[in-house]
Amino acid sequence: MTFRKIEDNVLKVNVEDLEEFHLANYDDGEILRKITFNENDFKDVLHTIKARQGQYKLRKALLQNYRSKCALCSINDPKLLITSHIKRWSTATADERNDTNNSIMLCKLHDGLFEHGYISLTDDYQVLYSQNFDFKGQRISTNLSFTLPKEDYPSNIFLREHRLMHGYE
Repeated sequence: MTFRKIEDNVLKVNVEDLEEFHLANYDDGEILRKITFNENDFKDVLHTIKARQGQYKLRKALLQNYRSKCALCSINDPKLLITSHIKRWSTATADERNDTNNSIMLCKLHDGLFEHGYISLTDDYQVLYSQNFDFKGQRISTNLSFTLPKEDYPSNIFLREHRLMHGYE
């Protein structure tokens, strides 16, 4: 890849998406050591940024909508909060990936439990717990309640799909 092609590709990158990629992949103050002038590395970075376009705005909207807290606990450190998709990113359309009704602000623990189907939500936002996971043995509380966002509640359509996928219905 020539420097001219690299420059052309860099000029097409949205600065907010590059900032989001940086924040998601590097600790504060860490130098971008992983990005080199290797052609394949550069393509990987651009591909990752392009694939996650719009996530910066979605995360910002969810942080505001969920009062900068996990919807299931009181964790409020932004580095521990995840934009959790109800319908998986890999199967969602471009519109669904950026839909606030297909997303919940969760901490890393609750995001992992939700992503793997160990927890889910009913249509009236009650927390469901999988029988296939040892919450007690892992010392994970089963006394959770979902805190409703200010607006743009999780869609019952996406929640039902999540429950079906993980064997709740």
